[in-house]
Amino acid sequence: MPAEDIQSWSTTAATNATADTGINWAEGQPRASVNNSARSMMAAHAKERNLQNGSIVTGGTANAQTFTSGVTYTSVPTGLWVRLKVGFTNTGAATLNMDGIGAVAIKDQFGADLGAGALITGQYVELLYNGTNWILLLLQSAVIAAPQCGRLDYVSATALSFKPYNGDRIKINGVIYAIPSAGIAGLANTGVVVNSTPGQNLAANTLYYVYAIIVGGVITGNFTTAGHVTSTTPGNVGVEVVTGAGGDTNTLIGMIFANASAQFQDANQFRWVISWFNRRRIAGNGPSTAGVTTTSTTPVELAPSARVNFLVWAGEAVGVSLVGTSQASPVPSTTGSTIGIDGAATGAFIQASLQTITGATDWGAHSGTNWQVMSEGNHFITPLGYNINAFTGAFHVAVFATIRG
Repeated sequence: MPAEDIQSWSTTAATNATADTGINWAEGQPRASVNNSARSMMAAHAKERNLQNGSIVTGGTANAQTFTSGVTYTSVPTGLWVRLKVGFTNTGAATLNMDGIGAVAIKDQFGADLGAGALITGQYVELLYNGTNWILLLLQSAVIAAPQCGRLDYVSATALSFKPYNGDRIKINGVIYAIPSAGIAGLANTGVVVNSTPGQNLAANTLYYVYAIIVGGVITGNFTTAGHVTSTTPGNVGVEVVTGAGGDTNTLIGMIFANASAQFQDANQFRWVISWFNRRRIAGNGPSTAGVTTTSTTPVELAPSARVNFLVWAGEAVGVSLVGTSQASPVPSTTGSTIGIDGAATGAFIQASLQTITGATDWGAHSGTNWQVMSEGNHFITPLGYNINAFTGAFHVAVFATIRG
């Protein structure tokens, strides 16, 4: 038993006569021992102070950290509580070795091994030895709700960014991480993590969910074709994570559709980058059909080139509208327009606009708007036209979409 160790003191006053080998409070003790005992008590308190004030920095390595207590323990006392300054960011399950006694596993408050980044260099942590393991008491995720910070944004055809927005924290696998001011790593279209395999390229014409993962202690993007689910894992409850393999180690940050060149695209007709966090309204608009004609008596797609393509999250209502004009020949005849969702043949038609045209040089005005809840993923809207009389209708119409992401 080491001397000057508060852990060895008793809550029964009489027992403390000889509880500490460095302090003599025995009945009838020699007068000369009083000053030594008092000074040793002060030393014991100072050692306890240092164990709890964060002045001790851990050594060792990222996943096998060490520290010196100053008490020279030969075994770890059950119930010992310490506050340490972390010397290394861990990359997975970690141990702590005090005074060279031996490595002891560090567990979270749910009894699980630590995830990568649970210990962050320079962070102050509190740990309690329960007789078997060191328990990380101030695991940030145990006391802080999942943050709604960061936003996935388009940068270029070959780069995205996920930078701090509305704060700079993100929860991954139950641990709160700081989002780097320059953004997270791995958000290019080549040489990135795809379906949890590093060094891959995105495939053309493919929908990907974008997740944040930890690779070597660094927050990194993971593009996967797997969908998402709300976590029910203690410490990570409510975080949107990947379905299947990887689970809680993947936190959803966005969705993209890689175009025919396997690149990112975000333009009026192609809103193919949306964020899970901090969504904002995004407008999409297509060009006019510029006089495309049809004699169909039922709605048909006028021009695929006039489509507006976009991504949508489940439960989000998409604003869709159509405006324009038409002419007809011969006259009188009635032209109609409407909005097709995902194509004329199989899509839903909403908000039809009919115009009866009586003169050869007359124009009919078309307009319509609505809000539509669609399934999660990639969709497009397109202008549809028809002529009730099976005459020729000439259409100058365009469609518009408003999404959130």
